[in-house]
Amino acid sequence: MNDYMPLHMKFLLDNSKRKNEERKRTFIKGLPAGQFLDDDVYFCESKHEMLPYKNRGELENHLQILSHWGAKEPLVFFDLETTGLSGGTGTYAFLAGIGMLDQDQFIVRQLFLCSPRAEGIWLQKLMEIIPYKPSFVTYNGKNFDLPLINTRFILSRMEPIEPTGHLDLLHLARRLWKKRIGSCTLSNVEKQILGIDRKTEDVPGFLIPELYAQFLKTGDASGLSGVFYHNEMDILSLYMLFSKVALTLSGRSTDPHEIDMAGDAWYNYDLNKASRLWEKASSLTPPAKNAIWKLAIEYKRQGDHCEALSLFKKLYDMEYKKIDVAVEISKIYEHQLKNAKEALLWAEKAMDNFLRCRPFLSSIRKEKMAELTKRIDRLRNKTCLR
Repeated sequence: MNDYMPLHMKFLLDNSKRKNEERKRTFIKGLPAGQFLDDDVYFCESKHEMLPYKNRGELENHLQILSHWGAKEPLVFFDLETTGLSGGTGTYAFLAGIGMLDQDQFIVRQLFLCSPRAEGIWLQKLMEIIPYKPSFVTYNGKNFDLPLINTRFILSRMEPIEPTGHLDLLHLARRLWKKRIGSCTLSNVEKQILGIDRKTEDVPGFLIPELYAQFLKTGDASGLSGVFYHNEMDILSLYMLFSKVALTLSGRSTDPHEIDMAGDAWYNYDLNKASRLWEKASSLTPPAKNAIWKLAIEYKRQGDHCEALSLFKKLYDMEYKKIDVAVEISKIYEHQLKNAKEALLWAEKAMDNFLRCRPFLSSIRKEKMAELTKRIDRLRNKTCLR
């Protein structure tokens, strides 16, 4: 029927529809610079220098290092702001941050949902921004962001995202720095590891759902300026952390703790790299004692008992795990070097340290004492027989 509608009537209807859309958009105020992609879907974009990378080659090198933990191309740095922090089907995302490299620039794109009723369109636009079969870089995205957004796709009867890879930097941050800094929230890692101090306009994550709820009531987005900033900073921090983690895993650090933990991270992927990193950590000043311990255990496992013995004795002189170290030395002398006398000497040193350091005996400590007593008795019998 519309095909036969007079042109002036079509113009009036189109003009009326356009005015209604403009009226609705006028009702929403305070949004950052950007544009509407649809009635209730708003888009922002910011461009940044390629820092911390001087060239594409450096990035590709880091990509190769982190490929063991899920990094592939095309890299998509991804973070969501949601109506709740617990997940579940009642929680939905209203702001998606997408970071991607484009030649010599890092581009952050943000897609904002102005009304829950437009979630389906918002999801469609999100899929237009994200490359086909992306490789995500997230922070706790494996447990939160990706499951949540895929739940929303399924509820909207759309195909969920199928990434080719997923590097969740939270797990590597914990591996590398948890023992040193404790809490590995992104904000704490920013301060303690990246040296980033956010502006006062940032808002804590727990306030974000409340601020969005307030916007839905009033249509005033000015209260969300800190949320847009928070989301953009999350993406930029992911980008910087990607580089920092790769540098640390490559051994390009002067911090013995970082090098030691990098060796641990490599252990299940490349034992040679792990050993080289432990060696470096043990040679720095001050040396990472824990790295020397792991190196000694690895030499022992490989059958290089002389090198293992040398490292264990070095640790004993450094006052590190004296009981356990003395037991390891005793084992090498007894089983590999067949020197029961020296083995007994070190077993007795272990017992002496145990009695001085463990005055109150719990069930576990009683077990340890029984083991040491059994070892000493056996070695005494061996030395008497000889």
